[in-house]
Amino acid sequence: MKIEHKHNKNKNESYNALDCFLNELQKQYKESVEGYSKKWNDSKDIMDFSVSAKGFNISGNMQLYDNLVVIQGELPFLVRLYQNQLESMIKQKLKDILK
Repeated sequence: MKIEHKHNKNKNESYNALDCFLNELQKQYKESVEGYSKKWNDSKDIMDFSVSAKGFNISGNMQLYDNLVVIQGELPFLVRLYQNQLESMIKQKLKDILK
């Protein structure tokens, strides 16, 4: 799965907004998520992530550019059945976060 989202923020603004959102998301869903990790590179423009929930493991990365976020991830076969819904939800969240 690959999602590209254009916005009006620079890399640093994108990092601040997305990192805060991901921290809140982790707290909100800590009971349903069995494992979660994220690691930003030193320049804070690439984040590797992995999440395990309900027996499914998803991993990938998020790349921040000025005015663009690119998320790439590997979805388990059964989760791919819901890929369109998942992509729509992620795009809407990115739109809300990076206004």
